[in-house]
Amino acid sequence: MEKKSISLHTGNKQPQLRSQVLKYRLLIIYSLLLILIGVLSETPAELWSGTLRILTSPSNLMTDYFAVGNFGSAFLNSGLLTLSSILLVYSRGMTVSGPLIAAFFTVSGFSFFGKNLFNSVPIILGVLLYARFVKRPPSQYLLVALFGSAGSPIISYLTFGTGLPLPVSLTLGYAVGILVGFMLPSLSSHFLQFHQGFSLYNVGFTAGIVGMIVTSVYRLFGGEIAVVSIVSTDYHLLSATLLIVFSLLLFLLGFLLNDKSFKGMQAIFQSSGTLVTDFVAISGIGATLINMALMSIILWTFVILMGGEFSGPIVGGILTVVGFSAFGNHWKNSLPILIGVVLASKFSPELSNNTFTVLLSAIFGTSLAPVSGYYGPVVGIFAGFFHMTLVSNVTYLHGGLNLYNNGFSCGFVAAFMVPLLDKLSQVKKEKKYAGKRKV
Repeated sequence: MEKKSISLHTGNKQPQLRSQVLKYRLLIIYSLLLILIGVLSETPAELWSGTLRILTSPSNLMTDYFAVGNFGSAFLNSGLLTLSSILLVYSRGMTVSGPLIAAFFTVSGFSFFGKNLFNSVPIILGVLLYARFVKRPPSQYLLVALFGSAGSPIISYLTFGTGLPLPVSLTLGYAVGILVGFMLPSLSSHFLQFHQGFSLYNVGFTAGIVGMIVTSVYRLFGGEIAVVSIVSTDYHLLSATLLIVFSLLLFLLGFLLNDKSFKGMQAIFQSSGTLVTDFVAISGIGATLINMALMSIILWTFVILMGGEFSGPIVGGILTVVGFSAFGNHWKNSLPILIGVVLASKFSPELSNNTFTVLLSAIFGTSLAPVSGYYGPVVGIFAGFFHMTLVSNVTYLHGGLNLYNNGFSCGFVAAFMVPLLDKLSQVKKEKKYAGKRKV
């Protein structure tokens, strides 16, 4: 699928320009709030030491920056990385769209468990190098660059997890990271055809394939990557409080920007969400923010009802889905996925007692929301069910070097289900048509 870049300075009408300025300001305010929370949560010494531990962590799944660093340093990391991403995109004059909002919130969310300033830079450099190689504007590939930091743990693990001398491991990590970034644009456009746009986390699937190759090569030379689980629920109450306050403020802001109405919401809810679905283009920024807030509140409530506790990955997961609620997710196509994941977990004694895994799989499993939106809620429940059965088995393939493990799994589920569903629909239509002809 051809990627398009829309410049901010192309002679658009003044109201459109003001709208873009407003969107950038809101995004910058969001990132500054994250930084402020981080700075106010810790002493300068604790903030510095926590940030240093985050930057030097191998960062493969599952590495909660609340546990590796501390609460403040995790928020500071998220805020700085999000702000850097926004300023990078702004410097290229790109229009703020649903996909870009999804990318910014994905960066923000995964900065709580895997992404940081150290391990994200090589991926972006590699993508920019690819743009230069094919002689295209860098803005055409920045979206892939932001989503492509799914492969960030490759850099951190090769640098800090292999035991090699630092000059060697640093060179190796950055060289491989740049190479990964260079490969992502062409690979992601081709892998989109694999699941036909029915998995929202397309770059996550691509990064999973790349991570699988890197991991296989590493194992060939005698290396082994242990899948870790470093998770902290020490800040459960504080995280829950901040997240629900953020959700309510987001709802209020969207309501005000939407002329104190819910116009445009029906158009969002009627959308299947298949790639590429831009809710900002469909219904405007106000309605989109309301949808983002609703999804945040739904997932927050889901965690509470499931008896879960908020950690870095759970907070990051919710923020990621909030972003994709500008780019495919809404309550009608997402709830069936949640139900399917929970139902599948009931068949496994191990999973039924592991609330964290079920929650994370369900939250990120909403990548399959387009399947539910297009084929109906019953099929969506089956999609969530299949995702839960698969996701816990694919981590070994990439050794945790792909942060979007659920996106990797969802790509396979969509690729498995969609051709079958299309064939069933085709046969059903043929029988119906044949019946009419006989009459």
